[in-house]
Amino acid sequence: STQSTGEIERERGREGAEVYWNWSGGRVTSRISSQGSTPLGTMMNFQSNSKKHPKDRMIAKFMQLTATGEKTANFCLSVHGWKLDEACDYYFSNPEKYARDHKQQILVDRKKIQHLFDRYRDPSTDVIGVDANHDGLLRFFQEIQLDVYSINALIFSWRLGVAVQGQITREEFSSGLMSLGCDSVDKLRSRVAQLDNDIRQPPKFKEFYQYTFTFAKDAGAKNLGIEDAIRTWKIVLAGRFGLLEDWCTFVAQHDRRSITRDTWNLLLDFALTISSDLSNYDDEGAWPILIDEFVEWVRAKMQVSAASAMS
Repeated sequence: STQSTGEIERERGREGAEVYWNWSGGRVTSRISSQGSTPLGTMMNFQSNSKKHPKDRMIAKFMQLTATGEKTANFCLSVHGWKLDEACDYYFSNPEKYARDHKQQILVDRKKIQHLFDRYRDPSTDVIGVDANHDGLLRFFQEIQLDVYSINALIFSWRLGVAVQGQITREEFSSGLMSLGCDSVDKLRSRVAQLDNDIRQPPKFKEFYQYTFTFAKDAGAKNLGIEDAIRTWKIVLAGRFGLLEDWCTFVAQHDRRSITRDTWNLLLDFALTISSDLSNYDDEGAWPILIDEFVEWVRAKMQVSAASAMS
């Protein structure tokens, strides 16, 4: 029965003893069977040693970070070996794959998404775009607090599967927001702030990086123009490529008109595997000619710098 002084919860101890938790008047006490009181420190040690509590805390943290229910949290964490960061990364990349809470599954209203699209679309083309007569895309980004020139804007376009830069079709908008679990401006603002989590796993970042080549180039073009390539590299490879500034300077100075998809894709491998001092660069490796020429250019700069330092 419930005591007037507080609530008593009962658990099983590590050795089968009965443990009582008495929350009374702001004091926390405990006792094991009839052996007398147990100090608070011992009680806390018992809690920390229990296998149940760390997982409970992890589930609570996952729910807080992802705004999901307990079933989804438990499922996603168990799939990823109870590694919180990894579970959150994969959830944000593909939330519909992990959703297990009925409440969560019905939170996204397709009709609300359609109404939201209509709020920003250009009636003459039925797309959310930007041109001399319509600024729906800019208004949309402003309202969801998404910087047009940030990496999150590119991640958002990738998650929606936007095919043409500067416009979002009704289908891209609808399926993309369903995937993100958003049907309102408020939900989008919250989700946009977490978009960087979607590319934290290397395979996801690679998928995103390769998407940006298609997204950044002109429609129908085979290759990506130099200016667009440099602008995009400075956004997506910032903090990931130690020689990024040197690379962009080299490409801009060497009269290249465009970048091929092969060079674009292999630059990521170069950026992630080759050290900034080029000590592990294999001259016999199957790198594009442009990257070989860049390595020669950087080495020549290093030699000049070394000679200057000695003089």
